[in-house]
Amino acid sequence: PAAAMVAIRAVRRVLAAVFALILALASTAEAKKEVPQVLCESCRATLTELRTMVDKTAKKQGRENAVTDAMEAICEDMYNFRTYAYPPPQMQKGCRTIMDRHEEDIETALWRGDENLVEFICGRPKGACHGVDMSEEAMNSKPMEIVKEFGDDDEL
Repeated sequence: PAAAMVAIRAVRRVLAAVFALILALASTAEAKKEVPQVLCESCRATLTELRTMVDKTAKKQGRENAVTDAMEAICEDMYNFRTYAYPPPQMQKGCRTIMDRHEEDIETALWRGDENLVEFICGRPKGACHGVDMSEEAMNSKPMEIVKEFGDDDEL
């Protein structure tokens, strides 16, 4: 009985370690899907569209209400991102990431009417565009999403 309990505990530890490893690998795989150029373009697009939405409705609703409404709506409609460099579904996902990471700073900057909103949020040291090469060549050379990396022996 004692030996069986020791074996059961060992199996549980191994299963817990395997589960932790699977979670770590899954989060790493998700992070790899974040292409810096897409996230940067999403940041610029999100803030540009937010400012436009707020400016259009601020006189009628008041600036605070316009900011709140725009922030609630911006990532919900892919139509907001139809004119940008990447497909709207990717831009929408990037929008959600940007809003999750910077919501309070974006809201404060919009309330103040900050003219440098895009640079303030996207270009700062931990912003989505900091250090990202957004030249046309870089944007065209990066895959939008890596599905599988092929080796020399793999067939397409």
